[in-house]
Amino acid sequence: MTGILVSGGYGDAITSVEVFSPLTGESCSLPSLPDHRYRHTMNGLLICGGDVTTVSCLTFSSGEWTRSNTLMEQRTDHTSWQTEEGVVLIGGDYGYYTTELVHEAGVEGELSFGMRNATYYACSMPDLTRNSVIVTGGIETLQSVFSYDPLGFIEELPLLLHGRYRHGCGSYLRESDGTQVLLVAGGINYDYHFLTSTEILTDDSDIWSLSNPLPRRLGMVQGVTSGGKLYFTGGYDRDDYDIPHRYEIYTWLDEDQEWMEVGKLKIARSDHAVTTIKMDDQFMRFCH
Repeated sequence: MTGILVSGGYGDAITSVEVFSPLTGESCSLPSLPDHRYRHTMNGLLICGGDVTTVSCLTFSSGEWTRSNTLMEQRTDHTSWQTEEGVVLIGGDYGYYTTELVHEAGVEGELSFGMRNATYYACSMPDLTRNSVIVTGGIETLQSVFSYDPLGFIEELPLLLHGRYRHGCGSYLRESDGTQVLLVAGGINYDYHFLTSTEILTDDSDIWSLSNPLPRRLGMVQGVTSGGKLYFTGGYDRDDYDIPHRYEIYTWLDEDQEWMEVGKLKIARSDHAVTTIKMDDQFMRFCH
């Protein structure tokens, strides 16, 4: 059974870490981060970069988060990809055209493949059918969708219907036939309008299609696939002046093509990071 691990972000969540169980709908809190983290990435128990922590990574060990790696370039507003070799950090402020591979604790990052375009405020998702990553949108590449493997650029996929950045995205395989589905939703457009729109692209299509929108206009929202289902967590609602940073956790119902709220975060947050973890991992004994 996998859970959803959420860290940092704007609001009161800037050092907080929590785990949400999709099976029970309940959450627990892990020990706090030693520094402020937002606009960062997280893959497993590795947290890297961020707006004020641009060149450092953290890992969780013996019940606490500790600094584990130093990056070659500053990274904030970047995205990431988990590979067999390690975590690839993609683009971001300061490193628009570069990627960086983080191997293991205590080892400096090393530059990896180059990006086709300046890439920041983008969203990435793994290609579940081959060893590659799909990078969508971004402030300089609003409608662009590119595929990369560990050696670099592979191909350009169909353009998004609505250009967007600081959006959520994810990939999953349909239970019925194994078709891969790519999904993007929310974000901000070139006029700084927050979006609700949801777009999907399947293996057998050469164009993105609009589906049912998010329940609210959300930017700085984060998506993750757990147990074969896609979840969106938190985000920023510019329409709600009382609670702009959000608690909601939504899942995408593939058969019904709509979003459903399945739980709430313990602390509202946006521009946070999210990943999956095993609920029976030993570190969960520190989650209360």
